[in-house]
Amino acid sequence: MNNDAETMDARMNSDAKFPLIALQPACNADHVWVALLLDADRPLDNAALAQLLGDCALAELLAETPCVVQADPLALDPALAANLPRERLILRFPLAQAGDSARGPALAALRQAGFGLMTGDLPAGWQVGMITPAIKGDPTARSVLLKLLSLVTRDAESAEIEALVKRDASLAYKLLKLVNSVAFMPGRHIESFSQALVLLGRRQLQRWLMLLLFARPPGNETVSPLLPQAALRANLLEGMARRKGLARDDWDHAFMIGMFSLLDTLFGQPLAEIIAPLHLSDEVTRALLEGSGPFGALLKTVRSGEAGPTPELGEALAAIGLSREAWGAALIEAARWAVMIGKEA
Repeated sequence: MNNDAETMDARMNSDAKFPLIALQPACNADHVWVALLLDADRPLDNAALAQLLGDCALAELLAETPCVVQADPLALDPALAANLPRERLILRFPLAQAGDSARGPALAALRQAGFGLMTGDLPAGWQVGMITPAIKGDPTARSVLLKLLSLVTRDAESAEIEALVKRDASLAYKLLKLVNSVAFMPGRHIESFSQALVLLGRRQLQRWLMLLLFARPPGNETVSPLLPQAALRANLLEGMARRKGLARDDWDHAFMIGMFSLLDTLFGQPLAEIIAPLHLSDEVTRALLEGSGPFGALLKTVRSGEAGPTPELGEALAAIGLSREAWGAALIEAARWAVMIGKEA
């Protein structure tokens, strides 16, 4: 018993050393994600930032979007910027520190190494946080998508699925555009819906159809502000389920819950009414409508994370048995995927 207690204490102490992080999008006036803000429960020092860049793959996220992090410039080694995209990792620190002559050489060395520097407030025009305006679109097209999702969910015959898609040529086009926008198979593009059905399989097809619900309507050139948000939630929930060692079917359930958790905002009507025709499993339905069960706890944790690196987030992670490092890695991975989806769809 003593050994078990000591092991648990060691794990808790190790986890406490890792920063509790949250990621929020910074958007322009058109709701396009222009950067991600990485907040932590304390300013990042050299060890924490190095761990995020390496173990949690923050360096890979920088290839897709700039990232603003709260850091202590005097606690960072300029060598961390080696091999990173220049000025894509932006260090944010209090304005008062910029005028401190003692910090001047350190700040100059960081900038020369390739870090971006930011003091005080964020740039004018940036909107920070999850924004969820409803998307005006063709309700008929979304109704067809929901019917199609229902067919895929209950494993209907391929002929029945194809017949529904053929009623709306734009639906097939949008699906293929979305699938091909994010490299599914390097060097190979899917050219027909039937080919998509064969190559993707039902699991992946279901995912792309869920994403398509949030894509911008035909003829609308503005971006869909909900699409990257839904993609981030879905991928994050799946990543958490995977890191908790849950079964593969549970990964799919987690992804679906994350994606569908914003359908009430998308459609502007109660979520229970929207998902009723889909005949989802009881576990998924309870998580979405009641926030109960293990998947409900995952969704609660994700929503807590959207409010920042708060004590509530730490408590939620402890309740589901997920370490801060596992959370950070899943969050950064999900953000990278959401940015890629948002750029292309």
